Amino acid sequence: MTEVGTGSRLVELVAAADVVDLSHPLAVGDPVFPGQPGFDLTPVGDIDDPDLPLCFGLISFMEHVGTHMDAPAHVIKGGRYLDEIPFAALAGPAVKVDLREQRGDAIDFDVSLADLERFEARHGRIEEGAIVFLHTGWDARYRQPSDYVVTAEDGTWHWPGLSGAAADLFVDRRVRGVGIDTIGMDGGHVALTLAAHRAVLGSGAFIVENVANLDALPATGALALALPIKTSFGSGGPTRVVGLR
Repeated sequence: MTEVGTGSRLVELVAAADVVDLSHPLAVGDPVFPGQPGFDLTPVGDIDDPDLPLCFGLISFMEHVGTHMDAPAHVIKGGRYLDEIPFAALAGPAVKVDLREQRGDAIDFDVSLADLERFEARHGRIEEGAIVFLHTGWDARYRQPSDYVVTAEDGTWHWPGLSGAAADLFVDRRVRGVGIDTIGMDGGHVALTLAAHRAVLGSGAFIVENVANLDALPATGALALALPIKTSFGSGGPTRVVGLR
């Protein structure tokens, strides 16, 4: 009876909440990290086939495509894989840091420690167990891959990201996860340093990249759920991220 009652309360909570889908649908042509294969869906079954009237297809993708989670094992030797992350660690109070004004039109913008300190001065200390989302506004470019993953003529990459110093604040706050609306948590111009990745994932928290629709999420007061595909030895995978406000 207790389990049924708990389930009923959860259904009521979701039904009463304003649900914000923070995920991009996976689609052919989605932007990918430079040099990586993209998402592909090949139709196999045909619902009009008289012998086997089923619609189904063959999908092919790398782990880190679309709105996806990075497990600690992505950059930390001995870190948890996706299937080892406890379910309870995939939900928490949602915190959105709106950085659109600070970024302006900059393509090499790095979220700084000062940016986060200003946020806390206005909204209060980021609580332990929170899932923090960094709203740079970059997701407006998502359907134009060359504008979303900018590669200059000299081969350098450009997109906003999280600085190492700011990442350390999240470690200190003991957050459960950090999401961003760009292709990578580390900015393109410093992507291969992996400074933000190592800090966040090294603390045991997860990262979510290519987050969508953050303009519909309040700064505080919502609940976030980040539910990745459950793959054994998965370093990451497509993730349905939602906010309940």
